This record gives sequence, structure tokens and C-alpha cells, in this order.
Amino acid sequence: MTKLYLTLLFVFMSTTLYPKSFGKGKPDGHEADAYSVMPFARSTAITEWFETIHKTIDFPYNTYFDGLRDAPHQNFSWGKYGHRLFFHWGFNTVPWSPQLQEMADRCNWKPATLNSFKEKITKEQARRNRLVMEKTAATLGFAMGGKEREYSNAFASIIYNTHLLGDYSTTKTAMLQDVNTIIADIQTSLFNKLQGGEKAKVLNSKLERIKKGNKDGVTKANETLALLQKELPTFILTIQDGYFKKQFSRHQLKLR
Repeated sequence: MTKLYLTLLFVFMSTTLYPKSFGKGKPDGHEADAYSVMPFARSTAITEWFETIHKTIDFPYNTYFDGLRDAPHQNFSWGKYGHRLFFHWGFNTVPWSPQLQEMADRCNWKPATLNSFKEKITKEQARRNRLVMEKTAATLGFAMGGKEREYSNAFASIIYNTHLLGDYSTTKTAMLQDVNTIIADIQTSLFNKLQGGEKAKVLNSKLERIKKGNKDGVTKANETLALLQKELPTFILTIQDGYFKKQFSRHQLKLR
């Protein structure tokens, strides 16, 4: 009985008390979540695409943002928040959060210094987003302009948001973007950017019910991820008269 208790305790601690890893080839990491909401079979190209997005969100907090603490911001501290203080606000969201404001306030900076700090973060987020957009376009065979740029943004943001939804399965969720904001960004991707038409309206209505539900963020995140896993792969392959299925086939991306 003691052995069983210790095993269950270990599983709980592993899945909730520690940050979720990319977990390449494993069933419970960010890679598995990303594959579960996409129609792709496992491949090196798709895994590398997922990992590129993962790395723009999760790098060790003391090395992943070169220049963050360069003067005049040398007294900035992550405090109790760790790496999720940055880049866990979403792909298409203003790169700032109440927790980041809290830590900036502790520095007692003058307005000009605070503004330059915000500009530094905005530029870094833009740099990371550009890398993600380029990788997404190259992997999925899209151009970097016009409506195909919108397609790249949609697919990139869906994977980015899937990462954040997965992070809600752990502790220290305060730094994560609000689930309703994540859902709203997904809805925009499905209808406006992927031009999903009536199918997008149906799926978005289900997402809207989750968004308006009187439930906590963890429950909403779990329900949203489960819905995407169930419906999004087929949605992607059937909207626009199968445009994306044909697109992926032309670029020799295997589907499951």
C-alpha cells in the first residue's frame, strides 16, 4: 500500500508540480499535445517546427533573453515567477502581464526606463515571432505574404496556444495568459485566418460555450484542449473544400 501511495504521489508531482517539458517522443509533453491537435503524422520536419515554437516560449530563464538585464535594467529580477514570467502571453497578444508589471514596479524605474524595458520586450517577442513565422511557412509550404501569411499565423498561434493550454496542467499558472484570451485567439484563427466558414462557426460556438462557462482556468484549458484534439485535425483537412489537405500533400507532409 505504501509503495502504491508513493507511486501515485510521484505521478502527481511529475504532472503538476513541475514545468511541462517538450517531451520528444513521449506521451505527456508539449510535442504530444501539438501532434494531437494537428492532422500530421509524426515526422522530423513537423517535430522541428513544433520544437521551434516551444523554444520561443520555454528556455531557461537565466539564458533565454540576451540583453534583458543590460543597463539601465540591470536590477530587474524574475523573483518567484521563473521563466513563465516571459513569453507565456500568447503569439498575437501584447507582450506584457500583471506579474511582469509587478516585478517592474519593484525596480522603481523612471517612466523612460520602464518604456525602454517594454520596447526591449516587444522587440524580442517580434524577433521570436518572426522566426516562428518563417519556420511555419517553410514547413507547411506557405508564402510569407498575403493570405498565406495569415495561414502561417493561424497555425503558429494554434500550436503556441496549445502549449499554453498544456501548461495549465501544472502548478504556477498565474503567469499564463487568461484562458478566455487564448480561446478568443483560437477562434480568430479558425474563422478569420484559416477562413473556416460554417465549420469554423460550429467549432467556435463550442469554444464560446467553454469560454462563457463558470469554471476555473484549469478546467477550461483542459476542456479546450480536449475539444481541439477531437475536432481540429478533421476541421483543418476539410475546410475550404480540402485546400489544406491538398496543400500538405503537395509538400509531401504525411497525414494521419
